Amino acid sequence: MSKSSSGHSRFVTGTYRSIGFWGVLSLVCLRVCVGWHFYMEGVAKVREGGFSSVGFLNAAKGPLAPAFQAMIPDFNGTIRLDKASMEDAYRKYAEQVKAKYGFDEAQQKSLAKEVDSAINRLDGVYGQWTSQINEYQAGFERVSQMIEDPKRTGVESLRKQRDEVETKWRGLVKPILSDVDKIGKSLQLNAVRIATPEQLSVGGELAFTSPGAGPVSVAFVDKFIPIFDMSVGILLIIGLLTPVAGIAAGLFLASVVLTQFPGYPGTLPTYYQAIEMMACFVLAFTDSGRYAGLDFIPWSFWNRGASNAAVRTATT
Repeated sequence: MSKSSSGHSRFVTGTYRSIGFWGVLSLVCLRVCVGWHFYMEGVAKVREGGFSSVGFLNAAKGPLAPAFQAMIPDFNGTIRLDKASMEDAYRKYAEQVKAKYGFDEAQQKSLAKEVDSAINRLDGVYGQWTSQINEYQAGFERVSQMIEDPKRTGVESLRKQRDEVETKWRGLVKPILSDVDKIGKSLQLNAVRIATPEQLSVGGELAFTSPGAGPVSVAFVDKFIPIFDMSVGILLIIGLLTPVAGIAAGLFLASVVLTQFPGYPGTLPTYYQAIEMMACFVLAFTDSGRYAGLDFIPWSFWNRGASNAAVRTATT
């Protein structure tokens, strides 16, 4: 019975799966280094301010590119180049502001003037860039056909030509869309100025949301990623909930890799992200947090209980 008891105990405590001192040290160093990288990436995004994933999502290539680009509100600019759609967006925002802050009659009149001013500025932008807008809208069909043409994807020279044409075409309205976005931000600032400090303290600042946002908007992504990076980094460094943090970090990096779909023509290299992704999965599935980490505490309690249960079973 004693031999059986010893065997069960050794199996439960993990002796047969021991990786040795250097293996443990390597896992701890890997966990801390990956955690530190994630943490500092998050800190840098917060410290620098104005983090945006638009450029990253815009550069996505491969069959999943449309899904990533759908996070960018009005990716093709069709809504922001339509006067009726933008006027409707401004008025809807004004209604939301009035309801949120409980504006009185004087405040509502001031807000109405700001909406009218925004619409007038919008008319000025459209009037200034009429020819570029018309050229851009006329090129939709041509560019769509080029993107969908398999020859222009598989043949490098044709693919480069297609990319150049698409870049030039999108460049036609880049300054226009930037001006339209500035009008929306200006409307938001002016609307907030109308609210009293008491109204703002209760309701908080209401952001003007660009029309055309998908179910997962880039605004949410931009707020989430810095917090995610720092949280994952801290958990890995202290070795707490390591399997959860490792899997979450690995899946996040997998999404980064998929924005430049492996093997798809014209994609940028994502070797570094792929390597760190695999490191995160290694940390998750080797239970690395129990080595010089806080995961050791629940693991030791569970392991002790399982060992005692095995001994009782063996001795009965």
